[in-house]
Amino acid sequence: MVNGSRGPSRRTFVAASVVTVAGAGGVLGYQAWPRTTYPRRVPLYSATVAMGPSPEGEPEPGTDRTLIRPDQLSLLVPQSRVVQAAPNVELLLARERAMLAAAPEWTQAPRFADAARSALLDLHVLADGLPSPVAAWTPYWRFSWPRDCAFVAVAQALTGQYDAALKVLRFLQTAQAADGWFEARYVPGTNRSPDSRPRQLDGCGWALWAADRVFAALPDARRRELAGLAHLVVRSADRIITSVSTPSGLPPATPDYWEVSERSPTLATCAMLSAGLESAVRLLDALGETGRAERAATALVRLDRTIKQAFGRYGFPRHPGRGDPDIGSAFLLPPFRDAVNEPALQRLVGILPRLRRPAGGLAPGVTWHQDGISWTPETATVAAVFARTGQVARAAEMVQWLADHRTTGGSYPEKVLETGDPAAVAPLAWTAAATLLAIEKLPPDIKG
Repeated sequence: MVNGSRGPSRRTFVAASVVTVAGAGGVLGYQAWPRTTYPRRVPLYSATVAMGPSPEGEPEPGTDRTLIRPDQLSLLVPQSRVVQAAPNVELLLARERAMLAAAPEWTQAPRFADAARSALLDLHVLADGLPSPVAAWTPYWRFSWPRDCAFVAVAQALTGQYDAALKVLRFLQTAQAADGWFEARYVPGTNRSPDSRPRQLDGCGWALWAADRVFAALPDARRRELAGLAHLVVRSADRIITSVSTPSGLPPATPDYWEVSERSPTLATCAMLSAGLESAVRLLDALGETGRAERAATALVRLDRTIKQAFGRYGFPRHPGRGDPDIGSAFLLPPFRDAVNEPALQRLVGILPRLRRPAGGLAPGVTWHQDGISWTPETATVAAVFARTGQVARAAEMVQWLADHRTTGGSYPEKVLETGDPAAVAPLAWTAAATLLAIEKLPPDIKG
């Protein structure tokens, strides 16, 4: 809800009561709904999103795109995400075509060219012309999550959309608080949270990772633009260094990609803070912040050692020393880290059968709701990791699965039911971006 009223969590869009718990960003938090042991029927809210006014002729105030139901696909310009009746249809089509034309050659590799095109179009409708990318266009998702924005920026930079990627980083810089903290999500283009969810410490890691990967992808002549993002880099690095300067070496407990309240730090948060520190060393050196770069390097060594002791020795559980694993170990691997952490990779491969859901996709963790639902953002993220860690066949299989479970409008949905039907919102920015990150590293001649 754009006006700041509290809506359900993007991860838990079902009817349930909100509970009051302590959180890093405030006293009102939330928890996961009770785990189910039966298949859930989640509707598909749209087949895609298109540029242009509502087909009913009553566009929502302040918007220039609309949700398209499966029975409304004839309203689109063929092979596009533009409404035929849009008054500026030629301009919208020209912008869409220019974006596709700028995409690198790897997006045209035979097996996954159509999958890449869908991902590019999904990102385009969720970012182009907006003050910041939104997770999806359905109202409860029409906000900017730092994590999702980070994925979008990296995918944009890798596909030649340099101005768009830098715009995302500038948004993260203006949204970030002076103390370095990020809210869980933002009203697009602002530093305002739409609700009272706890702040998320992993936002600092996501911001640094995105900045590092974007500037690595930029043409040499544009890398000087890093100076304009010095506040984002310095504040994020300082916040992480301070947060892990504890007797235990672990940061405080905050929500992560599960978007539930936590009583202890999670592997995913620790892994992204570590990834952020690794990126920060390069970024701070480039900014001439030698002293900070040295402190970041020292904090990185200590945090990696702490992760090994608190998580690695126990098989990379979600919480220190206990519990079942989730995909948090993925964030210890490329594209989030430079080197392959072999124990983390083997653990991720080993839990795949427990993560797999009936339709073939993955759940966020092995103890996630047993409701038969596959989650596309987690599946695409693991695919991006596997594509960079020698698990090419597994990565290709996952990308093919994602492509096979697009909506009739060609968009990537957030969920896939046990029947194989797409469900919830479509498109989802995180899924589209992570799919592109996976396709980028797949061999162009890979066979089915």
